[in-house]
Amino acid sequence: MIHKAALLALAWALMGVQGEWLAEIPDAPPRWKSKLFDIPTWIVPIEDYNADSFDTTTVFSVVAMAGASAYAIYHTFWIYLPSQPPGRKSVGRFNRLILAYLISTLIASFTFDLMNAGKIWASFGVLHNLFEIALLAGIFIRRSDVSDFLFVPICFLYLLGTAFAVIWLPWPLDALFFKYQGLSTDLALGLDLFRLYFHNRRIAKRTKIVTYVTDPEDDKVNDGEAAEKKENKRRIPPVHVHIFIIATAAMLHWFGNALVTMSNHFLMWLIFQFLYAVAFPMYAYYVVVEPNASRIHWYKVDYCKESLVAIVSLATCGIIIAIGILNSDHV
Repeated sequence: MIHKAALLALAWALMGVQGEWLAEIPDAPPRWKSKLFDIPTWIVPIEDYNADSFDTTTVFSVVAMAGASAYAIYHTFWIYLPSQPPGRKSVGRFNRLILAYLISTLIASFTFDLMNAGKIWASFGVLHNLFEIALLAGIFIRRSDVSDFLFVPICFLYLLGTAFAVIWLPWPLDALFFKYQGLSTDLALGLDLFRLYFHNRRIAKRTKIVTYVTDPEDDKVNDGEAAEKKENKRRIPPVHVHIFIIATAAMLHWFGNALVTMSNHFLMWLIFQFLYAVAFPMYAYYVVVEPNASRIHWYKVDYCKESLVAIVSLATCGIIIAIGILNSDHV
């Protein structure tokens, strides 16, 4: 027991805790408190800050996301699914995850407007990142040798691990960890969605498949009338065109996050918040125009390429955070 106690004491000493809970590291940078709840946040004083413009941009983004998400959900469950024949009333896991991603991001943004980013807010913010991980896992597991049963455990372990790290780490290490993992998953998702876009574009060029808008009345006409109607039908854009929309949305979101990480200037915060009103309605638009994932061709997973995506994401975001630290007035 003595040896165990000594080892435990040594471990705590090496971590700098010294027998008490460490709320923040020595010489930690100053940070604001939430205006509404008066709780510590992860936001250091912003240069040229204007509260009215900041709150207006955040509220506008929340309203834009709420409207887009509400219509995407309405179109999926009250227009698209009821119109499908029995046995085909499904949107697929990919679209379900995008809908969940929209809802979780809306919740994270709304609570951000109330309490700002911080240790308590992370309980909501982690849900936004969780569904980015879920989308990545959904792309990866679909065409890999990894069992589909690992999908939920992967997401659950991410949720538990991130929550534990945020609770345990002192300021500003908790904020740096949360920012690093969130920024990295933002970039990884954008890169993998662009890989999916290029994969489907190559297939479209090779096969020249054309999809038309379906009409239930087609079953009631003869072959001659059907052929004439087919000529007059509206063609649906190839699926890679719609994948490009969400890939661009993912990169826009990452770009805004990267800007506010590298610079704590008020303009960067406005761009970051405003891009929520641009990127996430693009996801909602995708769900409306591509209501299920049946047209997507999933690329076969190459572990070397996936590792490269992970390395590029982690390294790039590490450099971005380092630039932000060097640009800080509190180094």
